Amino acid sequence: MTGWSFAEVPVSVSVSAGGAVEVDPELLWHSVVEAGTQAVAQAGVPIALVGLANQGETIVAWDRRTGAAEGPAIVWQDGRSAAVCDRLRADGVAELVRRHSGLELDPYVVAPKIRWLREQGVRAEVVTTPDMWLLHRLCGGGFVTDAATASRTALLDLDRAAWSPALLDVFGLTE
Repeated sequence: MTGWSFAEVPVSVSVSAGGAVEVDPELLWHSVVEAGTQAVAQAGVPIALVGLANQGETIVAWDRRTGAAEGPAIVWQDGRSAAVCDRLRADGVAELVRRHSGLELDPYVVAPKIRWLREQGVRAEVVTTPDMWLLHRLCGGGFVTDAATASRTALLDLDRAAWSPALLDVFGLTE
């Protein structure tokens, strides 16, 4: 395929006691910019589109006005929200989550991570998956994601293909 190019720039992940798995969002940002710069240089033709691979279960807290990250990104392998999942199971909402989102209550998915982050006192204005944060920094403007990434949040009602008010309420994200 003429003009096809690919580049990647690795990012170091920090793993620590208690199940924490984090990455510095600024390192992630710089890796995307560097890989994009390399891919554009390799293509040697005008760019018609850009693809962005994403860790759909990772979250980034950030400031809507500046796009600045507010703390480390919590990576998909992070297990610190296990207690959130346990409490929600004990509250009897596991079936509701499964029925609407198609996902089990598990620290792997996004919503328990966001709730855990809120329980730690983090009050960032915006907490999203990395694709929304990166696109905001690259292009400015609002929030956008694809259905595949949204489906990994445990906040998307799969039958309606829309954010679920019931699931937002379950995870305490309606505030």
